[in-house]
Amino acid sequence: MHRIVNDEALDILFRAACARPAWLARPVSDTMLRALWELVRLGPIGSCGPAVQLLFAKSDAARARLGAAVAAADREAALSAPVAAIVGCRPCEPGAGHRDAALHAAYLMLAARALGLDCGPIWRFDAALVDRIFFPEGGLTARFLCALGYADGTQPAPPEPRPGFDEACAIL
Repeated sequence: MHRIVNDEALDILFRAACARPAWLARPVSDTMLRALWELVRLGPIGSCGPAVQLLFAKSDAARARLGAAVAAADREAALSAPVAAIVGCRPCEPGAGHRDAALHAAYLMLAARALGLDCGPIWRFDAALVDRIFFPEGGLTARFLCALGYADGTQPAPPEPRPGFDEACAIL
């Protein structure tokens, strides 16, 4: 594949994309979540095979249970989103499941943006508590949370400073 996507696609996926602080009360359909998984599962991963599972906390009860594990600073954004995705991984060879979970988390955000959803990554959470609540039988470990939905465009996101090429890169 030797094509470059157009500027509109690059804007949707990267340039105009940012974590949003507020969400519209617009539901995300189960069909949309299925379409999201169909894209996420296509991304290249390591050798662990199907080591990742996504749980979509969509009901008020599921999001409330998840809220107990999310840091206070992120709780409002996580609970007000129509859906919170939990990326869980199965241990396989040491470290590989974590790498696959990280790749799936990135694919999740890119696929969500490509499908017209906004996303807000949530890194500050108690993974052990999420595991006890959502993976009580063991075998999976929560690695990443992501709020999904339709952002309230009237609530501007704070600017996210990013280093320029010369600050972050080197050509050797």
